[in-house]
Amino acid sequence: MSEFVPVCKVEDVPVGEARQFKVNGTEIALARVQDGECYAIGGRCTHLRAQLGKGELEGTVLTCPWHGSQFEVTTGKLVRWVQEPLVIRIFAALIPPFLRRGVPSYEVKVEDGQVLVKI
Repeated sequence: MSEFVPVCKVEDVPVGEARQFKVNGTEIALARVQDGECYAIGGRCTHLRAQLGKGELEGTVLTCPWHGSQFEVTTGKLVRWVQEPLVIRIFAALIPPFLRRGVPSYEVKVEDGQVLVKI
């Protein structure tokens, strides 16, 4: 059974940003949205495995830093598949839809200023 594991202090992830962490051997992207809530999703893009924690967070959507795929941080669901560059987008369109998938989502809680994630 999984337990909550401390990841970082809440202030280590500024509001409106995401950071990359490794928790018990699992890479996660930890995002802190505008209202201060923290969310954790799988840390690697399903396209070419870029570190999602290094991507840009807009609202609750995290954009892959390499090719622009977008993921909803509250659920891990894929919002938008590869967007750039154009040649990659053309080839990505040939990938079967079942391979265009989201990433795992992990339960998060904050206690005493510490962010804990259940992997």
